[in-house]
Amino acid sequence: MLLDGKKIAKKIQSQLKEGVHKNNLRPGLAIILIGENPNSKTYIRLKEKASQRLNFYFQKIFFPTNCQKSEILSTIENLNSDPNLHGLMIQMPVPSQFDPDFLINKINPQKDVDGFLQKSKFTPPTHQAILTLIKESKRELKGKQAIILSKNPIFALPLKKILEQESIIAVHERTIPNRISSFDLVISALGEPKIIQPLMLKKNAIVIDVGYSKIKGKAWGDVDPRCQKRGDLFISPVPGGVGPLTVAYLLKNVYISALDQK
Repeated sequence: MLLDGKKIAKKIQSQLKEGVHKNNLRPGLAIILIGENPNSKTYIRLKEKASQRLNFYFQKIFFPTNCQKSEILSTIENLNSDPNLHGLMIQMPVPSQFDPDFLINKINPQKDVDGFLQKSKFTPPTHQAILTLIKESKRELKGKQAIILSKNPIFALPLKKILEQESIIAVHERTIPNRISSFDLVISALGEPKIIQPLMLKKNAIVIDVGYSKIKGKAWGDVDPRCQKRGDLFISPVPGGVGPLTVAYLLKNVYISALDQK
């Protein structure tokens, strides 16, 4: 069974468009990109297009890889105080010479729609998307064994807590362990195309593919598409799974922020 994030995202965006009109709002989102990561540019274009469809105010700020940290900090300070902006985020990853935690901690918690700050009232959009897709499987989740595959603890550790709140037993690994076939729920954000093969997965497993790679212009997830031919699996596809739903939840966070600051 395919877990269709695109379909759910359309419903959320439809509700947001109605809410924007009803409350006479113009929610504003600003995104800072440092460097030339092509995947990051793709993500920003998707967010910009969705913002335009919903009549959100959208601003993107690009910095070259060799920019000075002081330039970024000055921009964050200005965006924090801009009344037209209700959400501010730094597109990850950032170049290695910058400390992502340091930069994120300069964002006003009220505008932290990515939900990375401890004081943020928002759940990260990607995490909301993952949980929604898991529940879309309609499977019993209590007591299930989950594995989060990610090299990034900033992503993995908050997700682990969210799953545990749903009574799911979760572990975090940086690489695929031999015992992957024992898990009821596999969440992969390794960014390694087709690394998860059909025979690796347990019967009736829920598989959430957060990975994204481009090869010759085509998007691939971490999960080999042949896994979809197994009729006993619940899989989020790439594209059309976590990605569009993450954008929808990001804009929902911006909308909520705009309501609160009205």
